[in-house]
Amino acid sequence: MKTLILRPLAAGLLMGFSISFVSGVTLFKKATRCDPPISEDEFRPMGNLLMSQVEATLAKRRITLTRWEWLRDSVRYSYFWKQVARDGLVSTVGVVLGCLWVGWMQGRTHSAVKPTHQSEISATPLQSDL
Repeated sequence: MKTLILRPLAAGLLMGFSISFVSGVTLFKKATRCDPPISEDEFRPMGNLLMSQVEATLAKRRITLTRWEWLRDSVRYSYFWKQVARDGLVSTVGVVLGCLWVGWMQGRTHSAVKPTHQSEISATPLQSDL
């Protein structure tokens, strides 16, 4: 019974979070950052500007990142891993439930195939009889 729970749980944790990580990286579209970063003193006056003026100001500093640059910069921050964990919950639960269902179905088919009477056992041909 313990292995019936632990194996799907281990598979679910490994597969679920791997699926989440890979899908997060492959579905990445576009990221930008400001270089040099905006200081607190520069950010305060932007609150009084129109959004188009703020966009024009930020466009001068905006740098578009590739997928690998974004990944290299993001993996060291906890917010990235928290999002991977949040996104991986659904796939983890799905993998665990799928493994439990397959194990239950295999146990069910094996119990249905087992002969129950001695007459059924002797009626089955042996390899030496073939």
